[in-house]
Amino acid sequence: MKIELYTVDGSEHGPYAAAPVPGTWGPYEPISVTRVTAEQVMVDLNVGDAGCGLAAEWDGPNLVFTWDERYRGEEGSETVTPDADGRYRIGGLWPWDRVQTAGQQARFTAGAMLRAALAEQGITVHTDGMSPSWAIPLDPATPELEAYARPHLLIADRSPSIEHAPPAHTGWVMFLHDENGELDGDQLYGSGNGTDPVDCITDSVEAAACIADWLAAQR
Repeated sequence: MKIELYTVDGSEHGPYAAAPVPGTWGPYEPISVTRVTAEQVMVDLNVGDAGCGLAAEWDGPNLVFTWDERYRGEEGSETVTPDADGRYRIGGLWPWDRVQTAGQQARFTAGAMLRAALAEQGITVHTDGMSPSWAIPLDPATPELEAYARPHLLIADRSPSIEHAPPAHTGWVMFLHDENGELDGDQLYGSGNGTDPVDCITDSVEAAACIADWLAAQR
């Protein structure tokens, strides 16, 4: 499955890591996303586009879109159910746009690229708002505010930063930290040399896959 990054055409929402549904794909055709990515789409729609007449909410495992006259001239709804792989096919209610060129990538931070790639793996990251890094708790039940105080994976750029521009990306690094927030062992993932730029999308996808594999091995 080829994963690419998409955004809502004409907006700052995204990027969302997704796979185009097989067939002749166009902007109004669906893309296939994980539950974590679908949750981000819902938040961006309900918060970022509040008042547009289109909203979304969960009904059990299903994602339900509803709209009123402001959006389509009449009221309506559409229910997106997960497929056999637990993925959601979302499309037809707005145009998608692939994030392909450097100009398109510049609309987002490198951190947003990695967050999208991790969402494709079903992984959510946390931040304390002060550290130039992200934490992934080893226990998924860990409250967000306690992520850095319990065993976690710490992810940062070699700069270090997480909100730098993609063209300035010099490589992701990952370390394990214990319940005291102390470094526990050697570097688990690293790319680039901290000086020369590396392709942010490729590095983010590879880093996310490495993190997913590592977490799966621990569980």
